[in-house]
Amino acid sequence: MHEVFAPFGPLIYRANVQGDFLNFLLEHLNVMRNGEDAKHTLAGNIESQKFALYPQQEFISFVHPHITNYLNENYLRTEKIYSNTFSKIKLYNPKNSKISYNLMQGPWINFSKKGEFNPMHNHSGKISAIIFIDVPDKLEQERDDSPYSMKSSASLEFIFGNQHTIINPKTGMMYLFPSHLWHLVYPFNSDVERISMSFNVDNLFVDDKRIEMDYDVDWLVEE
Repeated sequence: MHEVFAPFGPLIYRANVQGDFLNFLLEHLNVMRNGEDAKHTLAGNIESQKFALYPQQEFISFVHPHITNYLNENYLRTEKIYSNTFSKIKLYNPKNSKISYNLMQGPWINFSKKGEFNPMHNHSGKISAIIFIDVPDKLEQERDDSPYSMKSSASLEFIFGNQHTIINPKTGMMYLFPSHLWHLVYPFNSDVERISMSFNVDNLFVDDKRIEMDYDVDWLVEE
C-alpha cells in the first residue's frame, strides 16, 4: 500500500515497506556498519554514514515498484489537471512504458545518534528516497514529552518556497520526492540509534524519453 500527498507543490510518496523489503534491509545491517565511509560525500552531521552495498538486483527488485508507483501518481495527478482544462495534450503513461534509471552512488545508511542531524539540503538526481529502517519508540516519547510547541525531535521536514511540512517518521516508512526538494532532519536527545537509508534515482527514462523532473510537470508530455 502507498499514498501520496502534496502539502505545497511537489508530490511526496509514502509507503510502508515492513515485511520482506524491511527484513532484507535489516538482514545486511551488520555488514554495512563496517562498510565504506560515505560522510565525505553527504551533508549530514552524522559520524556513521556508510555506503550500502546490498545485492544490487535484489535491492532493485524491491525499489522498482515504488519508483513506478511514484511516476504513475505524478501521471495521474497531471492527467487530472489537464482534463480540468479540457487540454488535448497526450501524456506519457508510466504503467505502459519501460522505465530505466540508476542509483548513482547510493544507497547509503545513516546510523544517527544523540545530537546528530541533517542540515537543510537537497539532492542530485531526479527522485530521492528516504527509508526509515529503525526508529526507536523512545524518540516518539521524546517528542511527546517536549515542552515546546514545535515537537520536532528526530523529525523530517520538507520545505518548498515559504511553506513546510514536518513528518514524524516510523520504522518501515519510505518516502519518495523530487530530488530538488529541500529537506532536513532534526537532532534528538535520547541515547538511542536511529537508522535510515537514502538513495537518488538518476538517468531516468520512460521509454526513450529522458526525464528531468524539474519544477513542473512538462516531462510527462509526449512530444
